[in-house]
Amino acid sequence: MLMGVLCRMTWAKLLARYPLFSAYLAIALSQSAVLLCLQPVTSNGYRFGYWISEFVCALLAFGVTWEIYAQTLAPYPGVRKMARTLMGVLLAAVGAKAMVQIRGNQLGSWGSTVLDFERDLRVVQMFLLLGLVALVVHYALPVGRNILAVLVGYGFYLGFRVVLLTVLSDLGLVYHPVVSLALQGAWNLAVIVWCVGMWSYAGAAAPDVQVECNYERTSEQTIGAMCQLRNHLVHSWRSS
Repeated sequence: MLMGVLCRMTWAKLLARYPLFSAYLAIALSQSAVLLCLQPVTSNGYRFGYWISEFVCALLAFGVTWEIYAQTLAPYPGVRKMARTLMGVLLAAVGAKAMVQIRGNQLGSWGSTVLDFERDLRVVQMFLLLGLVALVVHYALPVGRNILAVLVGYGFYLGFRVVLLTVLSDLGLVYHPVVSLALQGAWNLAVIVWCVGMWSYAGAAAPDVQVECNYERTSEQTIGAMCQLRNHLVHSWRSS
């Protein structure tokens, strides 16, 4: 089904419009083929390839979240810049934690580190997407059919995966065959949503400037408060 989504996006000339989402689908599609070439599964090459591919998929998945933000907030440069800064800080924090855990560890211990990295990124993404949905609903922001399909499909799969694996991790059932079947079902449903939503290009309607005005007003108030605080500190220092 992933091949069908990519072929349809190619036909509709959507690959360049949504590059990170396209790359995520391509990596997800090619992961199995690459790992098949690294058989047997007990070899170091297979383990190394598996965890590297999982690491890359986790990063691209975070990129999908950013692309949803970037497309939705494209008419609002101030809010978009703030979102980009926030997401950059969060990604750097999660990545730094993973690097500290990987440094000096043996290959056999990479699995738990990558799983922790993926879990942390997915939890961060879930809260980011919930924040975006709240923003869209509150300000009634226009969202095109394409990016709405990406948001609904990926958001559903992401939320299902985070909740399911968090609950089952406490029960020690993460690697149960039924869990893999449930995750595959959620993934297939997300792919169906993407296939329908990406059938042709559909951009967003004309935006409302209210959210940008609110951002600029809040930014000005914040800058004013910081200036007052600075002046107060300078005055206190000079009078002491």
